[in-house]
Amino acid sequence: MNTFPTTWLFCPANRPERYAKAFASGAPGVVIDLEDAVPTTDKDSARTSLLQWLGSDIAAQASSATRLAIRINRPESDAGLNDLQAMRRAPGLAHAHLLLLPKVASPEEVQLVAAHLLRAAPQLRLMALIESIQGVRRVAQIAAAHSSLAALGFGAADLAAELGIASDWEALLYARSQVLLAAAGKGLPVLDVPWLQIDDTAGLVQDCARALRLGFHGKFAIHPKQVAGIVAGFRPQPAQLERAQRYVQAYTDAGGAACAVDGTMVDEPVYLAALRLLARAG
Repeated sequence: MNTFPTTWLFCPANRPERYAKAFASGAPGVVIDLEDAVPTTDKDSARTSLLQWLGSDIAAQASSATRLAIRINRPESDAGLNDLQAMRRAPGLAHAHLLLLPKVASPEEVQLVAAHLLRAAPQLRLMALIESIQGVRRVAQIAAAHSSLAALGFGAADLAAELGIASDWEALLYARSQVLLAAAGKGLPVLDVPWLQIDDTAGLVQDCARALRLGFHGKFAIHPKQVAGIVAGFRPQPAQLERAQRYVQAYTDAGGAACAVDGTMVDEPVYLAALRLLARAG
């Protein structure tokens, strides 16, 4: 059963007054962001704020009910190296569940972070964000980089800028598909990019539906008001669950032979798809 959360809400690390609101949003996962959400001039103070909070009883309580992730700066950068060095010494890192690695372009980047942090925080799992041409080209190698890798994330803005194309679905469909194929080969869930139009709820619903049809496990959120829509968008509907249960039961009763349910042939691929749907519902 894949219990990886479908919804992860970003919160800027340099705004510690917003941490509590993020954890109260109903999102099953919260990402405290040291990278894109933080100006270059605030990197050091943001890191200090996050590490102080991580060492508090408040962080321990918050992370006991909600998955806590941290997005660091790219490890090759000065800010990223400072993130890794500071976190390796931080006892509060034990409260974190997931580390997001931005703009991953090679398996060696994943392995570098694992070597730096996993001895200090063995519970920590990694998510590689694929946001560049080189990342897409090497995504199969990245997906197989380390046993601590728990998921991949797709990033549209940086990739579209590098390619000189629009960041819409049609333009990035090939790249999305490559990431999903590589992740599926290793049994990893993939998170889709945030919906940037915060007040466009209808657009968010449509975007979640597209992502789900293509095979994404969930989506990032950039505002608390998006959380409920994403959670609902990736939750199987009652009718889907009921149908999946009937498919599984019929196929099991048939001893693993192809059978028909309400005029639909249920063979092994249909049976396995039904099992995946039921697993997604928990």
